[in-house]
Amino acid sequence: MAQDGAGAGLARILAGLILGAMAGFFGGLFVAVLAAMVLGDGAGLVGLVAMTAVFGVAGASLGAASARRAEARAQAAAAPYQSGQIAPQPHGQYPQPPQNPQPGQPGIGHPRTGAGQGGPPVYVPPPLFPRPEVPETPRWLLPAAAGAGVFAAVALPDAHVGLGIVLVAVMTGAAALPAVVRRMTPWTVAFGVVAYWLIAMAAVRDADWLVAIMLLAGAGLVALAVSGAGLGWLGVIRGGASVLLALGPVPWFVAKPLKRLTARRRVLPTLAGLGITVVLLAVFGLLFASADPVFAGYLERITAAPDWVESLPVRFFLFGVFAALLAAVVLVALRPVVDPVAPEVRVRVSKAVWLVPLTAVNLLFAAFVAIQITALFGGSTWVLKTAGLTYAEYARQGFFQLVVVSVVVLGIVAFVAGAVRTEQRERWLLSGLLGVLCGLTLVILVSALHRMDLYTDAYGLSRLRLSVQATVWWLGAVFALVLLAGAVRLAGRGAGWLPRTIVLVTAVGLGVFGVVNPDLRVAESQAVVRGVQNLDADYLGDLGAEAVPALDRLPEPQRSCVLADVVEANGLDEPDPWNGWNLARSRARALLAERPVIKQSSCEAVSGRSS
Repeated sequence: MAQDGAGAGLARILAGLILGAMAGFFGGLFVAVLAAMVLGDGAGLVGLVAMTAVFGVAGASLGAASARRAEARAQAAAAPYQSGQIAPQPHGQYPQPPQNPQPGQPGIGHPRTGAGQGGPPVYVPPPLFPRPEVPETPRWLLPAAAGAGVFAAVALPDAHVGLGIVLVAVMTGAAALPAVVRRMTPWTVAFGVVAYWLIAMAAVRDADWLVAIMLLAGAGLVALAVSGAGLGWLGVIRGGASVLLALGPVPWFVAKPLKRLTARRRVLPTLAGLGITVVLLAVFGLLFASADPVFAGYLERITAAPDWVESLPVRFFLFGVFAALLAAVVLVALRPVVDPVAPEVRVRVSKAVWLVPLTAVNLLFAAFVAIQITALFGGSTWVLKTAGLTYAEYARQGFFQLVVVSVVVLGIVAFVAGAVRTEQRERWLLSGLLGVLCGLTLVILVSALHRMDLYTDAYGLSRLRLSVQATVWWLGAVFALVLLAGAVRLAGRGAGWLPRTIVLVTAVGLGVFGVVNPDLRVAESQAVVRGVQNLDADYLGDLGAEAVPALDRLPEPQRSCVLADVVEANGLDEPDPWNGWNLARSRARALLAERPVIKQSSCEAVSGRSS
């Protein structure tokens, strides 16, 4: 019975939601068209989305109220039978009250189970979705979530990634700030500032691959800042995914304010009045239109659907997604993430178990570094004189192997430092061996950078080459932090700051990588190193709009052939709307307006193009 009642109540809520959304949509069309004519398309869209959302919530509230009334009537009807005061009677007879039951005599049981008062209790199955523990919902959450959803529905569709996503992120953060500020720490401020720096790059850079990395890193950093976690690596992972994990309890988190909204008696009469008004306007408007052609012409202009109506499904989806994301952010801020505690797995082993392998590895690394120093200071002449070596072979055969070696060393240091338990004297020896290993690895990373420099000097930069160079610099920063953490631990202090610091350094490195402007550097390097006759026009044509200043310096016809591909790939032939404004695209359009692309009869003859 309880499950049947719950299913019927859910059906009533869904039916009310659908009917309310439909009524709000059709009524909102009139309001949207009028607002679009008077205030612009943006105001019309806001009016349509707002009316549909309001009527949908009102319909769901009416369905919920109807379900509660039906449940109350069912409980009132079943109360006499459940209490044993009235027994079910044959058809056509009125129930009679019990006639002085004797002490110990079992009463009338539940109609369905037949269990008496002295019988076993009725089995109640656990709920399919148990209610999670959620904090008290702020009163401002519903309006803030609705505002964030409406703004996202207006600012994101029908445009390239640009200013719109930045403004949506700023508005969402400002709406959640009252919940975050209650327990703000220096880590929260640092993560938040760097996260919004990364997100703001979407309005500065145009390269899709770079913007996607920046947005994902910024979102994860915001979640980590709000969660308050990060004392260990498990806490960093849990904090970075905290907002996504909080989307599950969001329905229970917003249930109470929704009930308060539907409990107000003034809301339902107002919504009923609006619905009646919409119906009357529709009926009389159609009658007047059929009676007067002039009025029909004005009505046709008013009811003409704007261009943004085609994107309504996407806008409704964005409304729901960003409203739920804001609620999840507030939930995480009010319910901090507890850092998971990793099990203690440190074991005591004999000194020879770690002393001999680490010493041997250090000797091997020292020998390799000694050879590398000869190559580093010997210059390109030494490399070219070595039998069978060219720039490409020297870089390709060694660079990625050295990067893998560095990553393996990080794993070894983390495992030994976390799993091996030593005495005070042995601890100094172990830390010294690990420190020497990290120092030698830093020299190996310098050698890897030198190898990549030789390769780029011969063939120019590419997105991949520039990215792996940045990765090597990041690995060097991580090793420096590991050495600092080891020294701090030897001094008797904790190193709980290391995971958060590595995350922060990584985020700052990403921001610096965006400031460096990879696509522009690639275009400049390709034009200078490879020369006009050896340009890879297909590769350069896929670069972002920020590469236009470098490509504009190419001679004709290479310039126009490459820029034509860049214009087509990045949509530079049409202006961006306000929500798609981007600094790189704006500068590229201004430059192309001064020096337009010359239409070429054929670009197949341009060197570097595939036939």
